[in-house]
Amino acid sequence: MNPLRALFLSLAKMPPALMLLIVIGFAVLVTMMVTSKVSEQETQYKQEKADTSAGIGGRPTKRAYYAATLIPLGTPIERKQIQERNVDELELWGDAVPDASMIVGRQPKKEIPLNAQIRQSDLTSASE
Repeated sequence: MNPLRALFLSLAKMPPALMLLIVIGFAVLVTMMVTSKVSEQETQYKQEKADTSAGIGGRPTKRAYYAATLIPLGTPIERKQIQERNVDELELWGDAVPDASMIVGRQPKKEIPLNAQIRQSDLTSASE
């Protein structure tokens, strides 16, 4: 007798309750395997994210200041209008302002849009 035919004949003679338990058992087994794999990938993702938070893509980061709101021309800049962020060195402008105290109280030479990096060339000199 063909082994496959023997398997199907034995399955046909199996009580329905036993077959239901086998199906439920396989469903639980597959669910546990998928959950395990997903949690493993989530742990790996969190680890990679923690590794890159020290440096973006393994490169060092530096502090930069961005406009948290639209900063209009000629108005003194307040602390609440700027936001500090850690950025990749490659994204940092050469004349980026290194300290918030160098920004607060100064006036922009032009309108600084939302989320724009604040640069020395954007600000009037401290004596003006």
